[in-house]
Amino acid sequence: MESFKLGYRPCLDGVRGVAILLVLLCHIPSLPLQGGFIGVDLFFVLSGFLITSLLLEEWQATGRISLGAFYARRALRLIPALIVLLGAFVIFSDLREDRVASNGMRQSALMTLFYSANWFLAFQKFPRVELSATWSLSVEEQFYLVWPLLLLMMLRLGASRRTMAGVVIAGMAASAATRIVLLQTGATPGRIFFGTDAHADGLLAGALTGMVVSWGAGSRRLLDLGALVALGLMAVMVAVGWQADSGMIRFGYPALNLGAAVLVASLVTSPALRRPFEFGPLVWLGRISYGVYLWHIAVFWMPGKLGWIGGWAYWPAAIVLTIGLAAVSFYGLERPILRFKKRYERVRPGGSVSA
Repeated sequence: MESFKLGYRPCLDGVRGVAILLVLLCHIPSLPLQGGFIGVDLFFVLSGFLITSLLLEEWQATGRISLGAFYARRALRLIPALIVLLGAFVIFSDLREDRVASNGMRQSALMTLFYSANWFLAFQKFPRVELSATWSLSVEEQFYLVWPLLLLMMLRLGASRRTMAGVVIAGMAASAATRIVLLQTGATPGRIFFGTDAHADGLLAGALTGMVVSWGAGSRRLLDLGALVALGLMAVMVAVGWQADSGMIRFGYPALNLGAAVLVASLVTSPALRRPFEFGPLVWLGRISYGVYLWHIAVFWMPGKLGWIGGWAYWPAAIVLTIGLAAVSFYGLERPILRFKKRYERVRPGGSVSA
């Protein structure tokens, strides 16, 4: 059987577009939507899928995985735009706030830069709530540090596919169990939601999907049916879900993560559901979604400090400005820097996609 080649899949950028729309719309106070966390977990599942698929593809093509090249690619993709955002926050705070507040902003910026914000939030030690949305970046980066090492170790030891899948499934179960234990022992919602140990199953579900798809397993018809069910579940969660609800903690997150994993697998292996996710504007929004996620934090906070919040037109204008800043970031900073990624690619174009 021909080995799996991921290549560029516009539908996956479409998934990113849906995820970032959920984050944006659910952060608007006037809208009766509560499911912004669904967008974050979609990003988690997609990230786990992409990096696992690419690492397995590199292993199949070259017989090795260069961790140094992997981390270089991640740094080039993530850090420059983040530094610009954090610099904007620190400068703005220095200009508009008192010394205590600006010192707190500097501390939060450093916590974010070193991808530890989620743990400070989990234990209520994060000084500035305005940067709290960066918690998901910290969880992803911590996953990037651990998972490639574990995957490479299993591959080098010659672990069977069943063993590798079992390790991932065990990790997913452990993460879900951690949430339940924390809930039953009276942990704060922040500890349950922000802790990497209690929120890693989405990334692991994506990793498992990357394995299954790379190995050519799964029924297309069942995947398509499961993807439809998953989309219906997500639609319900957007309207009535709440990230700290006990039912969500016990049952909702596993269902959401597995549903998102099935959706990704269906889109990659079958054309049945791709068309809506390949809608041009949605794909474009997905391509700039990292900048949208970063800059919506600033746009949704800074105008309030300038006294500009008010009126029906504020939130539409804020979203347009966010997308505009993200586009500037993507075309003026991120994409030019990403050209340097080519020197760290182990599988040449035609068989890889940027994660």
